[in-house]
Amino acid sequence: MKQSENGTGGISRRQFMAASAASLAGAALARPGLARAAGYPAEHPIQFIVPFPAGGGTDLVARPLAQGIGEALKQSVVVINKGGAAGIIGTQQAARSAPDGYTVALGSTGTHTVNQSLYENIAYDPIKDFDPVSMVCYYNNVLVVHPSFPARTLQEFVALIKANPGKYFYGITQNGSSAHLAMELLKATAGLDLPGVPYKGAAAAVNDFLGGQFPVLMDVVINQQQFIQGGKSRPLAVTSATRAPALPAVPTVAESGYPGYQAIGWNGVFVPAGTPPPIIQTLNAAVQSALRQPALAQLTQNGLELHGGTPEELRRFITTESEKWRTLIKNANIKAT
Repeated sequence: MKQSENGTGGISRRQFMAASAASLAGAALARPGLARAAGYPAEHPIQFIVPFPAGGGTDLVARPLAQGIGEALKQSVVVINKGGAAGIIGTQQAARSAPDGYTVALGSTGTHTVNQSLYENIAYDPIKDFDPVSMVCYYNNVLVVHPSFPARTLQEFVALIKANPGKYFYGITQNGSSAHLAMELLKATAGLDLPGVPYKGAAAAVNDFLGGQFPVLMDVVINQQQFIQGGKSRPLAVTSATRAPALPAVPTVAESGYPGYQAIGWNGVFVPAGTPPPIIQTLNAAVQSALRQPALAQLTQNGLELHGGTPEELRRFITTESEKWRTLIKNANIKAT
């Protein structure tokens, strides 16, 4: 066959270009999500589902994050607090949303690595029903007691609880939360009889704790920083492997007599499974941009540690964490209450 001078064989350059255009158009029609990705997000504001009540530690992260994502995408990102059932209700709503990039969800320790082991028959699968976008942050927990409580160190706290089994109780900021698991891990490690009373969110738990309704609380550092500084709560230990930069004088649980102990929380961004990869990459870039904004950066002063990353890194992380907490929940016989 005679080859034309443009190198396309027996067809002209015009015929070759026309055939290529038709082929690309057909591929776009076969995958409409990819065809729309080029103009994303031009249609309407993005819903950012936060599956916990307003005012808690998760909300403090979500709002500046949503603003930063919106600025990067030049589109409004509307935070929707959909609390209830340890984050299950809001997360389930996000899982059932259209995979078009106009619904994103803030995932956490509870919603994506714990609930499937703590609760029966939840209506979403954190691995199969979501596509990861990016890690956002890690956050530390701190064991605090009311100023009227006699213990001033973790060692004194353990001794007092052991001398009075079942007498004291602590507030669970949210079933399945990082703080909840951190306390249950401490109880299992130290052999403590310390019942927990669940709350619907951190704000309600903190309010009752400050009011003296119960003497012990495990909470995220970002929530407790102001109360510790104001003398309204007394920190005994943090749950990370090393001391928290925001509380350098507070020892870790590990260095207070329990080597190897570690229990931190995290937040990440997810979209419904099936969201087109170009949209996920667009959102990932927007999250990385948001993490560089001052509104989020200033939260690091209160114990937040910002961490971006790729969707693949987040998927590997939640797979590993799910197995870790599944083992704890089974061995410690932790039940949802």
